[in-house]
Amino acid sequence: MKKSTKLWIFIFILVIFNIVYYLGQWGGATTLQYVSDLLPVLCSLISVVYLFKAFRVFKAFDFTKKAWLMILIGIFLYFIAESIYAILEIGLKLDMNENFPSIADYFWCIGYLPLFIGLIMMVNGYRKSGFPMGNSEVYIVLLLLFFILPATVIYFLLIPIIFDTETSFISKFFYLFYPIADLFLVIPAVILMYITRLFGMGTISQPWKYLAFGFILLTIADLLYSYLGWRDLYGNGNLIDVAWHSSYLLFALAALYQRELVESLKKA
Repeated sequence: MKKSTKLWIFIFILVIFNIVYYLGQWGGATTLQYVSDLLPVLCSLISVVYLFKAFRVFKAFDFTKKAWLMILIGIFLYFIAESIYAILEIGLKLDMNENFPSIADYFWCIGYLPLFIGLIMMVNGYRKSGFPMGNSEVYIVLLLLFFILPATVIYFLLIPIIFDTETSFISKFFYLFYPIADLFLVIPAVILMYITRLFGMGTISQPWKYLAFGFILLTIADLLYSYLGWRDLYGNGNLIDVAWHSSYLLFALAALYQRELVESLKKA
């Protein structure tokens, strides 16, 4: 059985368990808290492990290896953030809604920088390498989406947060930062998926396809979290956690497909 098939099976089992447990919430509030806090630690750790393996498989330290290193660093910072969040809530018994933002949020924010750098390095590397970049009309559509989607999100969901006089400035910053910063990751990831599909081999575009889907899920989850957190409606066992966990597992899949692609090219 291929490694990717095994990972797909594991992901399917983990996501189904996540959904079923969150719907049933067996074991009481304490058990729910442990599951809710430790599952993202596990999923982000899996992502880090597979990203590290994908980074190691490259021999030449070219723009591709550097880009995957940046993505690895970004997700590793997310893993640190998830771990800190679990320690604060489980170990120190802190109410994370009352203590928002926490030190974990600063690690999540810092993680966006290497992720964005890595994606931009890949786009710029493909552009300089002379590979086909596709039709300009596609980029115009993506550019329009880049302006329309944030404007829609800001108008309908984030403006009420901005004008809420009872929310502190630092809380507003983090509530607004996550969904907006996510869009800066989704756009280059989608562009990479589009560019690599032009090569005519589905295996080349698979890593970027799963990265793009992962960032899309991350954006949806962060957007819902910002709104629910602001309304004091977010808590342990919320189903939007499933989107976060799934995004980490999609990053792991992307890394595994990238590793298998490099290994197959070496054999060829």
